[in-house]
Amino acid sequence: MIIVGGISSTSSREGMGPALRFNVDIFIPEFKQLADVVHGYGTPIIAELVPSLGRMSRPPGDGRIISASPLNVVVPESSLPHGIRMPGGFATRTPDEATIGEIQQYEREMIESAARVQRAGWDGVEVAAHMSYFAASFLSPRTNWRTDEYGGSRENRARILTNTVNGIRAITRPEFVVGLRILSNDYMPDGQGAGEFAAIAKLVEEAGADYVAMAPGCYETMNLSATSEDGYAVDCGDARVFKSALSKPLFLQALHDPLRAAQAIADGHGDVVMLARPLLADPEYANKACQGRFNEIVRCDRQNHCLRRLMLNMPMRCSVNPQMGREHRKSGSLPPLRRIVQAPIEAALLGLTGSKTMMDLVALATRK
Repeated sequence: MIIVGGISSTSSREGMGPALRFNVDIFIPEFKQLADVVHGYGTPIIAELVPSLGRMSRPPGDGRIISASPLNVVVPESSLPHGIRMPGGFATRTPDEATIGEIQQYEREMIESAARVQRAGWDGVEVAAHMSYFAASFLSPRTNWRTDEYGGSRENRARILTNTVNGIRAITRPEFVVGLRILSNDYMPDGQGAGEFAAIAKLVEEAGADYVAMAPGCYETMNLSATSEDGYAVDCGDARVFKSALSKPLFLQALHDPLRAAQAIADGHGDVVMLARPLLADPEYANKACQGRFNEIVRCDRQNHCLRRLMLNMPMRCSVNPQMGREHRKSGSLPPLRRIVQAPIEAALLGLTGSKTMMDLVALATRK
């Protein structure tokens, strides 16, 4: 199964930059072509629907940002993933509290986007409520101070998700998959643990979700989301908490080692392991693992070269797989002219932003 992440599903696209869009009809023919190709390999394809980046939005100028409550994101330098250098960390603007009308508009638009996904011949959707994005901001009292129907009790904090999943279920075929990607533990001193996030996931499961995908860590603890170690959510016990609370399949992340992943499933921590960075490093990962060719797998180095390029709005590349992003190029052929111009500039920018000395100098100059 392929889960296509980060798809814009509402009229609010602030700060999302280039993104696939199911919030309009115009792209349905192209999405149908993609589904036909993927189905030709006997593989289902799922669309991860993101209503908004919420507290992580960075619209141009002074554009409006909304979240459950007016709390910005402050990421200390110590919480940045391996390979990401931002002296002093970073902070986002303080968002406005979303009105009930704005929340309900997002719910309607996500349901309408799910209908487009079905029309495009895709196999399902995944409702995104992870990291520090819009839907995730409702899940914990730390980020949700509301006193209306979307705040306070567990049921109220889950409402945006249960309403959305109920609505999608009402307009799609019974076999259409509806998943949930949910923040599983924010790991903040004043935050919420796995038990309460799992209880919210259970409410969404009861509303009709077919599976739950764990997403450990918010942006304030993003080093535990894009971790440099295998199996953190399993080792700390969070996966067991979720597995005990749910009856539908549980998807795990951050298990790059195929033997470790298989053991986690055998031990009852979850049912499916999701792969992202490992497949950039080696698209044949799954085939090699299934054939027992573990030593032939090209391993992700967890240096987050891919993430750095994504943050800088550059075409995706992988530090251990030179063909990544160039698969369409014929062997021995020259790159397009625009890439001949862009590639050296990108390399210079990556070198500068990857240098601790240079970034420290930039931070010093900025503070003066």
